[in-house]
This record gives sequence, C-alpha cells and structure tokens, in this order.
Amino acid sequence: MVTAAIMTVMIVVALTVFALLIGPRFRVLLHLKRDMRFNQIPKRLINTLKFALGQWRMPRDFIAGIAHIFIFSGFLVVAIATITHFVHAYDPKWHLPGLGGRAGQIYILIKDIFEILVLIGVIYGLWRRLKPHESRVGRSWEGIFVLGMIFTLMITDFLTFGGELLARNGCAPCSLDYSPAGATAAMLLAPLGVDTAHFIGVASWWIHCTLILVFLNFLPIGKHFHVITAFPNVFFKTLRPYGQIEKINLEEAEEFGIRSTADLTWHMALNTYSCTECGRCNMYCPTKLTDKPLSHRQLNLDLKHALAADRKTIISGDKEAKSALPELVGERISPDTIWACTTCGSCETECPVLIEQTPRIIGLRQHKVLMEGDVAPELARAFKGIEQNQNPWGLGSDQRDTWAEGLDIPRIADVAGNGETPLLYWVGCAGSFDDRAKKVSVAMVNILRAAGVNFAILGKEEGCTGDSARRAGNEYLFAMMAETNVELLNNYKVKKILVTCPHCFHTFSKEYPQFGGNYEVMHHTTLINELIASGKLKLKNTVTINIAYHDSCYLGRYQNNYNDPREVIAAVPGATLVELPRNKSRAVCCGAGGARFWLEEKIGERINVHRAREAVACNTDTIGTNCPFCLTMLKDGVAALDKDDNVKVLDLAEIVAQALSTKE
Repeated sequence: MVTAAIMTVMIVVALTVFALLIGPRFRVLLHLKRDMRFNQIPKRLINTLKFALGQWRMPRDFIAGIAHIFIFSGFLVVAIATITHFVHAYDPKWHLPGLGGRAGQIYILIKDIFEILVLIGVIYGLWRRLKPHESRVGRSWEGIFVLGMIFTLMITDFLTFGGELLARNGCAPCSLDYSPAGATAAMLLAPLGVDTAHFIGVASWWIHCTLILVFLNFLPIGKHFHVITAFPNVFFKTLRPYGQIEKINLEEAEEFGIRSTADLTWHMALNTYSCTECGRCNMYCPTKLTDKPLSHRQLNLDLKHALAADRKTIISGDKEAKSALPELVGERISPDTIWACTTCGSCETECPVLIEQTPRIIGLRQHKVLMEGDVAPELARAFKGIEQNQNPWGLGSDQRDTWAEGLDIPRIADVAGNGETPLLYWVGCAGSFDDRAKKVSVAMVNILRAAGVNFAILGKEEGCTGDSARRAGNEYLFAMMAETNVELLNNYKVKKILVTCPHCFHTFSKEYPQFGGNYEVMHHTTLINELIASGKLKLKNTVTINIAYHDSCYLGRYQNNYNDPREVIAAVPGATLVELPRNKSRAVCCGAGGARFWLEEKIGERINVHRAREAVACNTDTIGTNCPFCLTMLKDGVAALDKDDNVKVLDLAEIVAQALSTKE
C-alpha cells in the first residue's frame, strides 16, 4: 500500500507539472493563424508511419541515423516494460494481456536485445558530443544530459530484472535463454548476496520510474520537445505540390506576409517546437557552407524564442497588443538572414521531421516587399524589368525573339486553330535575352527539328513566368504575370509546354494551377531522353568529353528528376559522366535560386565559386548542367577560379546537338 501511495503521488505530481509546462505551448498554437491541414487523412497517416514511426530519413546520415533508430526503436519496445514497472507498484504480478508465460519470455528477450542496441546508440551519441572535433550536433549539455538519462534507464531496467531473478532463484545460475542482459546483471549482483541484490533491484526500479517522470517533464523545456511534437508535425506536413507557395488573396487581405510572431501559422510554430537541433539542415545548405548569416537551425531557435517571449500577447487575443509586437526581421532576425536563402530545398530534404523552412522565409520576404517596400536596389530593378518589359533584365520586350531570326520558327499565333496546337517551346527570359543562354535555345531548336517534333514559340508574346518575383516575396507581381500568361496560353488552347529552365518548369507545373493554368509541362532534358529512347533522335557523332554533371535544385530536389540527365549523357557517343562528390539530392546549389541571381553576394564566399571549385576539382574538361541560371553561375564561378580556358560549362542540349548526325 505504501508503494502504491508513493507511486500515485509521483504520477499525479509529474502529470500536473507536465500539463502546466505543455499547456501554454499548445495554447499558443490555438491562437495563431489558421492553416487547414486536416484533409487527406489516409495519406497523412502513411507519411506518419513512413517518416515518424519508420524514421525514413534517418539513414541519410548513415551511422548517426542508425544510432538514432536504435534509440528510438528501443524506446518503443521498452515502453511495454516501462508500463509494467509502473503497474507493478499496484500489482507486482501484472503483465500486459498476451505477454504471460512463453510470450512474455520472448518479449523479454526482444526487449533485452533492443536495450543493448539503445546503449550502443547512446554511447555513439555521447562520443559525437564529446569528441575533440565538434560534429554537426554540437556539444549541448542538454543532449549529454538526456543521453545520460537514457543510459541510466537501460541500466536500471537490467538491474531491476537482475535483482528480481536473484530474489526468485536465490544464487543459482541464471539462464541466458530469454534474458541475456537481465541474467548478466544477476550474475554481477550475485556475489553481493540475495538481500543486497534485491535491494539494488528495488532501488533501480524506483530510479527507473522516477527518471521516466523526470524525462517526461524535461521534454517540453528543451529541444527534446520534438519527442512529443514530431509525430503531429509529420502528420500535418503540407500535401501541396512540393515547393508551391500558398496563394494570397490580394484583393481581400489587409496585410501580407509575416511581420511578427502573431502572423505565424500554428503549423509554423509546431515546426519550431519539432526542431531536433540535429544540424542536418545545415549539412548541404549553400548559405551555411559559404559563411552566410543563415542557419536554418538557428532560425528555428530564434522563432521559438520569439514565440516564448510573445506567448502572453498571442494568447490574449488583443489585436492592438499583437500589432505592437516586435518585428521579426530587423529586431529579432537579421535581414541578411532571410535574403541569403536560395530556396534550394536542401534543408527540407534532409530534415527528419519534415520542417518546412522555405515558406516561412518567403513569408518574411513578402512583408518586407509588399508592406514596407524594403527591397535591395538590384532586386527592385529586376522587379521593374519584369513589370515593364516582361523580363528581369529590363531589355525591350520587342527583342524577345531576336535570337530566333533566320531560324524560321513558327509562332503559335500563326498555327493555333489549324488543328491540334503544337508543342509550345517556352524559351524563357534567359533563353531569349542572355547571350550565353541563347545558344542553348538554338541547340534545342536543332534537336527538335532533328527529331521531327512539331513545335512553335510565342515569340514577342512570351513573358516572364514570375518565378523570381514569387520567391523574392513580390506576390503581387507574380500574380500579375501568372494571370497574364495563363490567359494567353488558355486562349491559344495550349496543352503541352517544353521548357529549358527548371524554374519555369516548376512555375508552370506547380504554381500556375492555382491560377487556372493546367498544362503538361516537360523539361528539355526529359524530352531529349525520351526522343533518344524512342529512336526519333539519333546521335551518331562521337563527342569525346568528360562531364562533371551539376544537378539543378529545381529539377532535382523540386522535381525529383535525377535519372534523365544521366541517361542523356550516357546516350551521347564518347561522353563520360563524372559524378561530383555532392550530387543528386545532396547537390549544392549554384547560388541563383530564390531570386538570389539578381542580388549582389557580399557576405562570405560566393556560392557559385564554392560549387565551381568542387566541379573543377573533378578534373574534367566540361561541367554539364540543364538550367540557364546554373549555366551562368557556374560559368562565372569557373572564370573566378581562372579555369575558364580549361573547363567549359555546357547545357546538356548543347552537348546533344554536337552529337547529331551531320545529315540531320
């Protein structure tokens, strides 16, 4: 009775404290902006099973990931024993239904095995935090403390069972058949005598139960809050097409973007609670790698601290008080932080709990651009160029199709209505105005004609898709471009669009459906691959070339297309693919995304130089890409390294065009 009374008091006190700690945090969620994420429940459950329970992304960092899986899975298995420990305070002979007799012995064997795996994971985790060279997880005392608690929980469970075995069997040898760890603990305790061993076992049982309750109340006050929030965070992940920015109702909204913590959605706050501070988001982040003032882990911490500081005001619901909250950008977060992001998606690809980093950054940009007009001069020029001349360079829109002079390319206006509308080749701003990218446009025309593809271009009617505007936070300008383009394309009854720019590809396929533009969009790399595979495009000329291929972020991570470019290179006679050390989903951005192409890079190492250095180190004669932004950035990066005489930067279309039969 005394044991049961003490345990009852402990549980009641612990749960009361837990409720007091966790309550305010969840009240904040309830008072933040709405974000409807209760649709497609089956799909959300599958995501939760895959990423939260299944720990799907953990092995991306293999050894550390496996160690975490050991700890996580061990905790799930040991949870049954932990429940049993607590109930034993009231009924020492109780066990979960179905776990009596032989089944119980089998569970104990499995539990011991998993507890040993947990200890292996804990030891590895401690080594990572205490070794001389700091790892990505850092050396936080909290991490060491929690690992120490987990270690103690496993050891006390061993000792509890070992003491129980000795008390039950005396000092007779214990069988290792179904409890190797418990039996080993019993053998270690045996020389102390049954009474002492039994005392140690009982003491370990109390320590184990007490630590569980301490651990429960430690979770809400630190980064290990993710133990509680990770499952719902994964469950409520966005199901929008990856990279799609939520459309703003420009006519009805009174304010745009994120000014203060009161403008965050409840899911954005849940994201900050769920951050494990593991540092995976920074592993391949181009801004972190080049010493820019953007660390996604630190941004999460800054937002979490701001939410804690503003909690009372947010919960109060007082609109005037909320409007007086400090601005996030400028007062709590450096403007350089939000403008450093290239929206490459690396952080989100690596995050094990699926934190959505990019939408928050774009939301912060939207407020600066739309509400305050706080825009860097060079970006303002790009906006002006898009608005007045339909391209961010600001060149005359009447010059958009001068690159096609003498090529006799049909215009969609001349062929529309004469049967089925042909494939629309959307040349894009770079392919129309940038001298280097124009060569790619010509190469693509030669490829299409060699394969007998019926196509046309818009010519002077083509405009900017608005990708840079939306990524930079200028939703108004983007919406203007999207509505204009969609109306034009729908009037011509366009069904299929070919693009050479992954950013245009993303905009057409994932952003324009919000504006009524639904098209079959194809990147030129994919079309080239299909034409080669079908035999319509014959590559007969040998092109002796070694290609260090750079994966574009907006074709790779945003579209999950890594095979087409490699298959195209493999199909070119004489071409040899050389993989960069960081490739596919871990390729490092060229530095142009997120409208960074139009901004001066004044802090740290230039991202394009950083990536070009890696490509040049592959000792190839060519760097291959399939994005006009990457083409320019890597070309400039190679030039900055004084390697432009030895290393060429080519689009894959240019390489394929070289391999076309001279007869074609």
